[in-house]
Amino acid sequence: MTPDVNVLVSAYRPDHPHHLSARHWLDEAVLQTANGRASLVLLGMVVTGFIRITTHPKIFHEIDALQDVSDFIDSLLSCPGVQFQASGASWSHLRELCLTKQVRGNLVSDTWLAATVMQSGETLCTFDRDFKRLVPNDQLILLKP
Repeated sequence: MTPDVNVLVSAYRPDHPHHLSARHWLDEAVLQTANGRASLVLLGMVVTGFIRITTHPKIFHEIDALQDVSDFIDSLLSCPGVQFQASGASWSHLRELCLTKQVRGNLVSDTWLAATVMQSGETLCTFDRDFKRLVPNDQLILLKP
């Protein structure tokens, strides 16, 4: 399983409106990973987005300290079986998905994430309904807000 940026941000920030559902999913994913029933992969681009959003003063009135958000990622990565994956989709997979779905603008980042998830055989967990057009249903978990 691979969380989207919105799931990590929501799970991390108790003031986020989707905190409870995201935190429940993340805690369950960590437990399943520790028990060997699933995998949990944090993609480099997702972690980068998580740090960017939680420390951005135009997004949150009270930003999070860089040390705190780094500690959160470290705590996840210290759990048995949780992995960090720095690289993503190959160019051929990204190119094909962009052309097939006629993706432009802001959806390109989501397409990179979708292509990475599809290429790796993982399942994406997100609140973002845009992924319904990018990721096959059997590789997508859409959380309810």
